[in-house]
Amino acid sequence: MRDALAAFIDQQRLLPASGGRLVVAVSGGADSLCLLHLLRSLCGSGKRYPTLQLHVAHLNHRLREPVSSQDAAAVAELARTWGLPVTLGEEDIQVLAKRDHLSLEEAAREARYRFLRRVAAGDPIAVAHHQDDQVETLVLHWIRGGGIASMSGLQPRQQDIIRPLLIFTRADTLAYCAQHGLTPLEDASNADLRYQRNRVRHELLPLLEQLNPNICATLLRNSEVMQVDVAWIEVQVDQHWSAVISHEETETIALRRSALLALPLSLQRHLWRRASANLCAGQSPFELRHYTLIEQALSQETGEALTLHLPGQLHFWRQGEQVLLKRVTEQQSLQIVQNNTEVILPVPGEVAVPGTPWLVRAEFVSAEEEAEILESLRTKDVTRTWHKLASNRYSVYIDRIHLDSVLRVRTRRAGDRIRPLGMAHGKKVQDICVDQHIPRQERDHIPLIFSRAQCIWLGGVCIDDRVRLTGETRHLLHLTMQRRYDM
Repeated sequence: MRDALAAFIDQQRLLPASGGRLVVAVSGGADSLCLLHLLRSLCGSGKRYPTLQLHVAHLNHRLREPVSSQDAAAVAELARTWGLPVTLGEEDIQVLAKRDHLSLEEAAREARYRFLRRVAAGDPIAVAHHQDDQVETLVLHWIRGGGIASMSGLQPRQQDIIRPLLIFTRADTLAYCAQHGLTPLEDASNADLRYQRNRVRHELLPLLEQLNPNICATLLRNSEVMQVDVAWIEVQVDQHWSAVISHEETETIALRRSALLALPLSLQRHLWRRASANLCAGQSPFELRHYTLIEQALSQETGEALTLHLPGQLHFWRQGEQVLLKRVTEQQSLQIVQNNTEVILPVPGEVAVPGTPWLVRAEFVSAEEEAEILESLRTKDVTRTWHKLASNRYSVYIDRIHLDSVLRVRTRRAGDRIRPLGMAHGKKVQDICVDQHIPRQERDHIPLIFSRAQCIWLGGVCIDDRVRLTGETRHLLHLTMQRRYDM
């Protein structure tokens, strides 16, 4: 196994020829224990890689206390026994997940890579992903949806992250530990079906194997095919990176709008994928809908500032030709909320409203539903019909004819007005909130949806009378708001 590992490392050029330091992520489980033992046999004075020094890194997620702290102590003791330097870190993942509105899996991953990069300070980082992890990752990407880069799976080298064990399986690492008398730490959470990866491992893959006993080999083979294509795409991204990216820092990337829009759409998206990955621990959080949001924001011919609130604590900002993608801290996110910056709502599309628990969605109505509603408007009491369609606090239908292709969403500002449904004159949003007895602490979290300078929906309260459905309506837009989390 050691010779196969060394051959793979050399073939993929995973280690720097000049030597230096290699940070090894060690949880204490069979996979990372196997990786550390193998690398220890290859790195150091008198060995295959004599100028490479190992450094152990372990992050305590505090999800299984007191066991988590005991695991951290065990890893530290192992490193000392083997004469290796070690850095321990600690992060309360439950607090982090709640603060950033992430799943425990997402929060743990982000915290882990942030910690590893802090320890590495630019040096390469070895993680213990193997073929079983690759298969699970491919299935997860397939479930969530993604492009060719997602379906190519885990790469042997991804920026500063290397994965030397990708040629081995989980069974290989377990057998290696048994052969060399290594005692892995057991993580009970690996059997917890609340985690999506565990459900794929223990439930979905066994079902797929019933349909195709070679499903794992098939997925790995497809991944290898796509990795060849991705390698070519990455060369294209490399060639255009400096022309599109005007400035890059740890938390901010500035782009040239004209240079970006001059490229084919596919290449634009791959540039955004890399930019977002650079800001998010090497893995882009973007899905198709996020690329679409960005493209619509870039296409707008306006001098106004446009903002998108994106996953991974990313914010897109554009004014004229200036474009920024920025990863924000909680404090910076609060500042964005305090500044009450407008965010874009494409039609169709959805957007999370910063500083609020709300997701606002704009959808076209199906031809069948639209025909039914329009027929009702033409043949029945119009007033009764539009009151009915606008009576649901969180779901309203409006006339599309007067709307932009991109709407804007923000929370209230002093002087905001809307003409409530059925009224002939506008009214201050503040007065409506008072009349509706909306608690003070909730008023600043109400989304206001605008088309041009006109507020068309005071979310959860009322639509503007000028966008109501009438007997002349020909096309509808369905607006909804959905709570993402509790305040």
